Amino acid sequence: MRTSLWHRGAGVACLLLAPLGQLIQFLVSPVGPGDSAAGQVAAAAAHTGAMRLAVVLDLPILLVLPAVLYAGLVAGRSRLATAGTALTFGTALGAGYLLGQDIVVQVAAGQADRDGAVALVEGYATSGVLTGLVALYLVGHVVGFILLGIALIRSRAVPAWAGVALCVWPLAEMGGQATGVRVVAAAGFVLLLAGFAACAVRLVRGGRPAGSDRAAEPVGAIG
Repeated sequence: MRTSLWHRGAGVACLLLAPLGQLIQFLVSPVGPGDSAAGQVAAAAAHTGAMRLAVVLDLPILLVLPAVLYAGLVAGRSRLATAGTALTFGTALGAGYLLGQDIVVQVAAGQADRDGAVALVEGYATSGVLTGLVALYLVGHVVGFILLGIALIRSRAVPAWAGVALCVWPLAEMGGQATGVRVVAAAGFVLLLAGFAACAVRLVRGGRPAGSDRAAEPVGAIG
């Protein structure tokens, strides 16, 4: 895998910082996606410091966009890798809107009119644009990462467990969030970190394992 030192460094940074930021943000944030608007505003108002830190930690989460592209590069030039990368990347382009809800909640928590603040948060969360983006994101989140994980397994560019981790992580994270079992959701973020870390190691080492088939050859140099 022929890439410049700069591109390798950028890839490693994205592959590690994006999932690490997600994990820490999840552990720090006082609000959850399943909480009601009133519950989110109340939690943010009661834990202003944690909410402020959670908003800052939203920034490294955006690195998941280039991280997915680097993982796709590691997976190689195959239809499966291309489909998984494109679906995951494309449906995550609205991440700015999704993460923007944290800022809305933070601002709303500081308003004197609590009823109006809750109505604002609820209005943002139920807006047509955000609802559509969430639906698209969830589809790409699950299907895209499963395809990408399978592509990594078939390419043999990383250990098989790394590909399995990327297949399982969105199911664990979403299942944990939906059921309120935080340890399961946190385990999902740990799986993402492990899978992306394996991709980072391959990116640093370059090359491909002996015996890999032609269908799984890498795209080549980035840029």
